[in-house]
Amino acid sequence: MTVKLLAALAATALLTFAVPSFAQEEEVSDDVDIALWCGAAYTVVTKIDGVSAEDAAEANKAADAAFAKAHAALIADNIEEAEYDRLVEFYVEAAVEDMTNAEADLRYSDEDCSALINS
Repeated sequence: MTVKLLAALAATALLTFAVPSFAQEEEVSDDVDIALWCGAAYTVVTKIDGVSAEDAAEANKAADAAFAKAHAALIADNIEEAEYDRLVEFYVEAAVEDMTNAEADLRYSDEDCSALINS
């Protein structure tokens, strides 16, 4: 992860850490929860004004990796494929809300997301 991408993450408050578990709300496992939230957060980073094309491409690659892990976890949890798009949409909306609210408590830190995509 480049320094610029980390700066973009910090600028959107992704560096704060809190873990209210939305896994229970959506009835998904913790593995699905972190992978979907991180994928959504990286997707949000790709849309931030002023993010360079290189950093947006890196965030997009990270989002793809996180969503791939989410897909594998959804399969392992026997969640129907039809639910995947709905869950992705839910998590993207939650990430946008969290990352645009300076007072929001975010579920996962950039370190958590980085560890996920590098595992």
